[in-house]
Amino acid sequence: MPQVPASPPASEMVAPQKLRNIVSTAGTTRDFLAIVKRLAGASPAEILGVRLIIEPLAAATAVSSATGADLKGIRAAHTQAVMQSELTGFEHWDAELHSRIYAATRNELLISLNALLGDIRTRAPWIRLKRKVITDVKRREYCGHHEAIVDAITQRDSEGAKAAMHRHISIIIDDLFPK
Repeated sequence: MPQVPASPPASEMVAPQKLRNIVSTAGTTRDFLAIVKRLAGASPAEILGVRLIIEPLAAATAVSSATGADLKGIRAAHTQAVMQSELTGFEHWDAELHSRIYAATRNELLISLNALLGDIRTRAPWIRLKRKVITDVKRREYCGHHEAIVDAITQRDSEGAKAAMHRHISIIIDDLFPK
């Protein structure tokens, strides 16, 4: 007959912990949708302001969390962007480069925020603004910025990646919104 383990003595028994009620402070679905709607209506200047705050830190974070495969993917997206002669192709690979940098952070919130910002950047006001400003000379200049960012990330230089990304976004802001 199988033996049943004996119960521990009362002195060793642990009292069950009282379960806490966890209340979400995120609000309702309606609150969330209102936030998304406001974000989707953000101006190009507002989006670039957010990018200037977040992307340098995302690039620095990618330095420590990127795998070898991530580094190859980031470099490949940059190579594809350099090879583009049309704005549409460049824009695709530019966005892909930035997305791969965000993906290398392994931070789902950052990745999702980049996807939302990327979606906004494909809307008509952005496209019109970019078509007026981004010439072939500017496209090549931005590729040079990307080269510095990619080099810093692949060399595992977080301060260099942060500085290069900050410079890149700052110059884009100056190009799109000259003072």
